[in-house]
Parts: sequence; structure tokens; C-alpha cells
Amino acid sequence: MPMRSFQTRNFLRGGMLLIGIMLAGCSASRPATDAPPLTAVAASQPDRLRGTVEVWSWNIAAKSLQQLTPAFRQHYPAIAPNVDMTGANMEARLLLSLASNVGAPDISQLQCEEASHYVCTGKLADLTAVAASYQKDFPASLWHNCVYKGHVYAIPWDMGPCAVYYKRNIFRQYGIDPQKIETWDDFIAAGRQILQKSHGQTKMLPMDTGALATMYQLLIQQNGGQIFDDNGRIVVNSPQSRQVLDVIQRMLQAGICSNVKLWGQEFMAGLNNDTIATYPEAAWFAGTIKDAAPDYGGKRQSWGVFRLPALVKGGLRTSNLGGSVLVIPQQCRKKAAAWAFLRYALCTPEGQLAMYKSENLFPAYLPALRSSVCDEPDPFFGGQRIGRLFAGDAAKMNILNRTADWMEALGYLNQTFSKWVDDGMTDGHVLDELAQKLHRRLGVPYGHEE
Repeated sequence: MPMRSFQTRNFLRGGMLLIGIMLAGCSASRPATDAPPLTAVAASQPDRLRGTVEVWSWNIAAKSLQQLTPAFRQHYPAIAPNVDMTGANMEARLLLSLASNVGAPDISQLQCEEASHYVCTGKLADLTAVAASYQKDFPASLWHNCVYKGHVYAIPWDMGPCAVYYKRNIFRQYGIDPQKIETWDDFIAAGRQILQKSHGQTKMLPMDTGALATMYQLLIQQNGGQIFDDNGRIVVNSPQSRQVLDVIQRMLQAGICSNVKLWGQEFMAGLNNDTIATYPEAAWFAGTIKDAAPDYGGKRQSWGVFRLPALVKGGLRTSNLGGSVLVIPQQCRKKAAAWAFLRYALCTPEGQLAMYKSENLFPAYLPALRSSVCDEPDPFFGGQRIGRLFAGDAAKMNILNRTADWMEALGYLNQTFSKWVDDGMTDGHVLDELAQKLHRRLGVPYGHEE
């Protein structure tokens, strides 16, 4: 699933503050005691697999679960999933429900990057007894942030392996061969060529200088860098981060970036005109492009996809942006039935591929990616087999440590990098200053010296 907006993140942080001590950070909160734990025995007993299962989700993710329900009920006729498309306040409502130990659904969707805040609270059901065996079936980069102190509290749903969406007509017009773009240096050179030949009318990519944490995340996963180390300590001031900022700086200084607000009107309108040539984005962005075709004016573009450039020749050519998980709150009284639906949706090729075909949710479940469904040509992208392109390196993505402080940290990254750009990108100590800010604001210690 696409990552939620910066405004939604601010709202979520406000909701977190409202409930304060109960869910702040990785507290030692005790799980609710009025609902029995989920065990492998309970999950395998037919008499427990019955009843209505309430599910909270949003937009196309909710639609995909609703569409999956009839097929699921053929296997489990006594379980009736009720998918509530809850809207923008879902995360805050869930936090309040968890804090009060009442009112939570049986299953809830969370964004991957927000899951760690919930996982470490003690308010989610421990799924280890039924889920541990599935670890091998998911990319380590996604599974890592579903686990806390060796216990499993969430299951990856979809993911966002990244590539570059490009307009074939623009590349043809200016003599650019996408197959020759292997590194970000190649990408910048191609952007300069398009900028020059179009007389400045066409920029290579959108780059919102007020939201650079998104591009930073995309790039830092390619070289294995981190904001927080395995122990949650601050390690953002690193050679990997400096390499990432160097690439961003060279993109901006080359003049190939269109400074449009991420997901704003100009960003979206650029999909249907010649102002922007490429969008380095995740697999789910294919659906965004298709949806924008009738919604925004301009001429129809001819789209293709090529692999994400590497930071260095021969380096990793993938990354991840976005994605979701499903969790079962500890207060759920029908954990066995809830797990049956969650497992069918996320841990079977049947469930994952159905949602991929219906709503373009790219499977996080690796066995599903071996299906011939991923090899089907996509007419919108000129018959290109984009599913296989995205699936190719999905298991190779580096782990990014998302702690309970992750969402707040991203806000500080955006603030710091925005000021860095406004000041001319001349501050050579920007990462040191960022580390100090994270230390002061989050109360988190530094990791090893860089």
C-alpha cells in the first residue's frame, strides 16, 4: 500500500501524544488479561473457527479483503469477516482502543513503517505459536520489523519494491536508452540530457525538498545504512548516509528535479504531461498511474518500467517504499478465527495473488511471487512483465531498523534536510546536527562513533 500522507503522520503523532504513557515507546505495558492467548492447538480446533471477525482497513486494501471474503468462506463457512473501511482516523482510534483495552477490532491493518510503535506495546496478540514457521516465506527486511524480543506480533501483507516508471515517448524523443541506466550517476546524466534537449521544459523526476526523507529511505536501503542500529541507537551520521546525501545533492544541483509537493496537484498532473520524465517509486505506484490517466488532464503517456539504479555499479538495484501488515489486538476474543482469516489472506498464494490481481497489492509472501501471475504482460505498460521485474530482487532488500521512534524521526529528517537545501546544501555537518537533534528530542543514545 502507498505510504500515508505527511499530514496523516502528524495526526497520528498527535494521537500518540494524547494517550501518553500507555503507548509511548516500547513500554512494559501488560497485555490484556481478559482474552486468552493464541495457541497452535486453538488455531487447529474446528469448533473455535467460527463467528464474525471485525477487520479495520482502508481504501484499496479494504476493498481487496472484502473481495477475498467469499473465497475464504468456502474454506471456513462458519467465519464471517466484516471489513470496515474505517477512513483517515483509523490509527488514532486503534491506539485509543488498545490503550483502554476495549473497542479494538479483531484484525487491523497498519503501515509497515508504523508497525514497530504498536508491536512493542504489549497490546497486540503474540502470534509466535502459529506464525514463526512462516518467517522463511517473507523477506527478512519486512519480517524484521514484525518481531519484538523474539516474538512475532504482525504479519507482512504487501510490500513496495521499487523501480523507475518512465515515459517511453519522452525517452524516445530525447534518445535515452533505459537499459543503459545502471547507476544513479547514469540516471543523473540522462536527466541532464533530457533537461538540455527539452530546453528546460522536462525534468527527470519529482523531488519535494520538504519531504526528502522519502528519497533518503529509498537510497539508504540500497547501501545498507541505518538511522537506528540493531539496539535502537542513533547511527544516522554514517558513510552510508553521506553517500545518500551526495546523490541527492548532485540530483538537485544538476537541475533535473521538479520541486513539486509529494502527492500534490502538480505531482499528479505530471503523470499526464511532459513536465516530468520519470517517477522512482514502488510497485503499488502502477495503480496510481492507471488511476490518474482519466482523472488528470493532458495527453496520454506511454509508460514503461526499468530497474532502480544502483548507488555503485554492480550494487543493489531495489529498495522498498510503503507496504502494510496485519495484526490481531490482544483483547480479541476470537483469535483463532481471526488468525484463520489473516493466514488465508497473507500466508497463502491463493489469498495474496487474488489481492494482487484485484487491487495491485504486491505480495510480501515470497511463494506467491513464484506464480506465473507475475509473468503476465501488462497492456498499460506496453505489454511489459512488470510483476516479474519487481519480484526479481524482492528477497534481497536490506533490513531497515524501524524503531518505535521511527515516525517522529522521519519528521526531524524532513525538517533538517529541508533546511539543508534552503541553505544551499553547504553544511558539511548536517548529519551530525541531525544525530544531535534525534538524541535531544527522542532521548535515544548514540551508537558507535562514525
